[in-house]
Amino acid sequence: MLNLLPPALRPYCLVLPLLLAAPAFAQTPVEKIVYVGSISIAPCQDAKVLADWYAKLGLVTKEYQGGYYCMLTTPAGPMFFGIHPRKADAPKKSSGSVSVVLRCENYAASIAAVKSRGLVPDSTETDPTEGQFAHFHDPDGNEVTLWGQ
Repeated sequence: MLNLLPPALRPYCLVLPLLLAAPAFAQTPVEKIVYVGSISIAPCQDAKVLADWYAKLGLVTKEYQGGYYCMLTTPAGPMFFGIHPRKADAPKKSSGSVSVVLRCENYAASIAAVKSRGLVPDSTETDPTEGQFAHFHDPDGNEVTLWGQ
């Protein structure tokens, strides 16, 4: 479906439905949220470097017109992940304001897997009711957390 849109509109195809549904979000209680529909990182410093880093976490992307994208199937529906290439008029450095929390089924196995791929958490924490968290920062300075039991 993305191929049918003009290239300039493709990055917005995931955001537009959210904007159109904004009034409904104001009325939806937090407990009704069932999954993350998409996460986009834009602009990034080097899309390939970022894609390789996220592959170590298990988010394997495919290159498309300079960006890297993947779709994860969840019980509630698809979740899209996109790393958009830096545009000529983009700021020199990302603000580091993107925060991504990835829920994992088996925390210990997930941490072992990412460590075997060369990633070490910046910090970890355990909450008796919420579970365990491992905090990372991607090459652009965005916070990424693995969360599980």
